Amino acid sequence: MNKVVKVYFSPSETTKKVVGLIADNINEENEICDLLYFDGEKEFSSDDIVVVGMPIFAGRLPETAAKRLSKLHGNNTKAIAVANYGNAQIKDALLELVDILKENSFDVIAAATTISHHSIFDGVAVGRPDESDIEKINEFSQKVIERIENGGSLESEIPGNKPYVDLKQLPFIVSCDESKCVFCLECVSVCPEGAIPDDDPADVDIDLCSRCTSCINICPEDARGFTGDAFEATKPKFESANAERKEPEFYF
Repeated sequence: MNKVVKVYFSPSETTKKVVGLIADNINEENEICDLLYFDGEKEFSSDDIVVVGMPIFAGRLPETAAKRLSKLHGNNTKAIAVANYGNAQIKDALLELVDILKENSFDVIAAATTISHHSIFDGVAVGRPDESDIEKINEFSQKVIERIENGGSLESEIPGNKPYVDLKQLPFIVSCDESKCVFCLECVSVCPEGAIPDDDPADVDIDLCSRCTSCINICPEDARGFTGDAFEATKPKFESANAERKEPEFYF
């Protein structure tokens, strides 16, 4: 089996998990390209198999994730495109992901939308991906292996529209409880926007912050989180509106 590379932007580590499930089905020996940290040019060979996972932010790929992904280049490299979301809305994100990969000389052979526990509103999609999701992801992975062995590119029409829906910045505030902060600077190192100053990690530059949740997820003291009137008012409405279970979708 050819080399498998896991490529993902996964601030809350849920997309990372889904990409790992697929990649491990294909070949347990694989490499990692974590776009939360890696922001540079990288070229893949025609023999590589790349599993690319991106989260969905309000129906689009995160802007920073899309920019970093655009610096990766294939050579007719087989790619599996995965857009992972919190049971809310897909809109144009998967289409955007597939378009970026094709524009950068990747041969997209399959695509998927998968569901994970929502990274901002923790009452949505709790416990997902669950056993049912994982079973479907494993079945998808076996079909991907068949496509790798037998050849063939993505034929299904990917849902979405062009131009893509406008990028939307959430009005929520990310704050830090200074009484819990131990100045470990983990949040500073993980923030893809450089929005947290290393001389005062309890501060956040809201104009730079993309609300990606990486600093919240990595904090060992559980000191960081969303606060403010806008968040508190939106949370119950959002969780109620997105309570109905959505299922993964697969495209070949």
